[in-house]
Amino acid sequence: MRRILSIAIAGVMVATSGVPIMAPANAHTSTRYHTHRYKGKTHYAHRYCRRSSATTGTVVGGVAGAVAGPSIIGHGVLGVVGGAVGGAVAGGAIDRSMTAHRRCYWR
Repeated sequence: MRRILSIAIAGVMVATSGVPIMAPANAHTSTRYHTHRYKGKTHYAHRYCRRSSATTGTVVGGVAGAVAGPSIIGHGVLGVVGGAVGGAVAGGAIDRSMTAHRRCYWR
């Protein structure tokens, strides 16, 4: 009788303990990247991103827009200025998107 009682108490303790025996696959998902290490320690890595000034893309886009603007928008100062502004904005956006993978790192 004593053996059955001790087995039942052990079963109740395991069933009601805070440590799950089986966890679902998404139990460890979080917004932070983390890797599990040996000896039960967990290392959390944060994502750091530097902001690009996109100077090269802005300058190249502005020059290309100023050259191509008159033939696209119209002849005169409006075509040059409009092309330069549009090219600078587009060039900066392209430069930032192309260098994004080199600016972010995990630490």
